[in-house]
Amino acid sequence: MGIFDKVKAVGKEVGIGLNAQEQYQRAYGKGVLLQPPDYSSAVKHFSKASEMFLQEGNADMVKLAKANAALYELIDKRDLNALPEVIQVLEPITEIPCIGSQDEMIQTSLLIAELRSLQYEQQAKECGNYADMTLEYMNAAEGFMKLGNAPLHISERLRLEGPVEKAVLRAFYCEGLSDYYSALSIIMSSPVQAHDHMQKAASSFRQAMVTDWSKTVDDHIAKVSSKSHCWMCGREMQGEDVFFKYYPAETEDYHTQLLESSNDDLRMIDNAGHVTVCTVCGSAIENQADRYATMRADEVRAWADQLFEQTTNVLKNHNERLCSLERVAHRH
Repeated sequence: MGIFDKVKAVGKEVGIGLNAQEQYQRAYGKGVLLQPPDYSSAVKHFSKASEMFLQEGNADMVKLAKANAALYELIDKRDLNALPEVIQVLEPITEIPCIGSQDEMIQTSLLIAELRSLQYEQQAKECGNYADMTLEYMNAAEGFMKLGNAPLHISERLRLEGPVEKAVLRAFYCEGLSDYYSALSIIMSSPVQAHDHMQKAASSFRQAMVTDWSKTVDDHIAKVSSKSHCWMCGREMQGEDVFFKYYPAETEDYHTQLLESSNDDLRMIDNAGHVTVCTVCGSAIENQADRYATMRADEVRAWADQLFEQTTNVLKNHNERLCSLERVAHRH
């Protein structure tokens, strides 16, 4: 091997003088297939290969290299705002190497379906109200459900919360979130309907095998199904911490006996040292207390301002007298 060939070989080893195909292969050898993978390096070489394939007029490889660059950049940066762009570059091609492989191919339609469902999830998180979140999560659930028991190829690499192994489990997870936020969107108008949606959410989370969300929803179910009469107005309310709350109060066995003798609701004092008060009565009491507190604060402030003014006048008077004495002293 001559000196020129040696220099050329060294150049290729460090990435200098590569043609488009070699640049494309380098994205795997120096990026995707490394342990651990260097996705940033892979993106760089795929992008460079795409530019070189464009100069060569190889349109198919331009699309493939661009798609690979977009996919691995998504995995590297985990920026879900880039999902629309990744979907766009995948759409013109029918298949692409599987994530982490150079030879095994996968239909891009499967990746696009997964990415679109993830896009619905991202849109749900960015929504400003529960009703829209309900719709977006249901769209995501329907998208994942169409994939059935197929494995997810991208979700796990994005380190998302929830199940990321199989599409059907992710579908149940999103379905649970949809019902959960649906319950929150209607709870103020119908705790009964909210309870039904919470029950559906709990079932979906159990199917998705998501224990933390299952517990959260079970706690909500216990509260939203809870009923008690208000100690103040006597009306029965449903939904603890929504339509009635426990307020601190002095309660004794005597009060329990009174409720028992009159066949009244013992739940009103089932929490020692507290009574249940509906949010209407409770807010009226709190608002009046705030109003009274504000009035008293204003009175104290007015009294303090008057006192400070008097003190200021006294100090000013003393200061004037001292100045007068100083002037007399200087004359002598």
